[in-house]
Amino acid sequence: MDIKKYIPYWINYNDILIKILQVLLIIIGGMIIYYLLRILVRRIFSLSLKKITFKNPVFVQKRRKTIEKIILSLLRYFFYIVIFLIILSTFGVDINTILTGAGILGVVFAVGSQNLMKDFVEGFFNVFEDNISVGDYVVIDNCEGNIIDIGLRAIKIKSFSGEIHVIPNSKIGHLINYSLEDGKALVDVLIDYDSDIDKALQVIKKELVNIKENNANILSDPIILGVNKLQTLGYEIRIMCNTVKETHWSVQRYMRGELMKAFNREGIIIGINQIKIKENPH
Repeated sequence: MDIKKYIPYWINYNDILIKILQVLLIIIGGMIIYYLLRILVRRIFSLSLKKITFKNPVFVQKRRKTIEKIILSLLRYFFYIVIFLIILSTFGVDINTILTGAGILGVVFAVGSQNLMKDFVEGFFNVFEDNISVGDYVVIDNCEGNIIDIGLRAIKIKSFSGEIHVIPNSKIGHLINYSLEDGKALVDVLIDYDSDIDKALQVIKKELVNIKENNANILSDPIILGVNKLQTLGYEIRIMCNTVKETHWSVQRYMRGELMKAFNREGIIIGINQIKIKENPH
């Protein structure tokens, strides 16, 4: 059976094969150039920062990573568009006509993809107003973790347990950034009413000196704010101190542990739910 008679006469398989090879070469060449430019951009950022001494190198490092990722994101989109236009020209499409009509296409694009443009705008504002940077520990609408990537459309947050959350820039609502300023640790300890308050305060005050000396993340001398609340199980004493950024959680855990050891040594009873049975003297 001769199948050639079923093939349209105008199809030239040699031309199709050549076009496919040209498209593959364009894509491969574009990818090579793109990755070389990625390496160049990262190298430029690395070399430029090594020559300058900054007062806050951690902050500068975060800003460097953030701006670097934004530039790489722009570069990626630029190459997508350029490679797409080159492929179209390979198939005989007049690129000049497309570029000439870019104004009209831009209007249509803006109307048809308002959310995309909003993502771009919100992303630029958040980055250049120093609201967020790569590496910051944030809470965005109940999503908590470290920012690992900032793009033109969305940011990626890695939670403590390893999940990656992708949030469009336009969807960023209430934002809490724990990395912008120094933290503050607040610790409440509940003391049983049978424990003498003056003795409890003396034990806490003495132990806070050791806590400050043994923890480098504590920036200021911990202070006792006094009795914060009178609870059912005892009276609550509040302690406060300033901490290094993103360390107030670990400082609070450390303070509670050290205070518990001090209470056990000094016989201070903490407020716990317990039933006391007293013998009948009769």
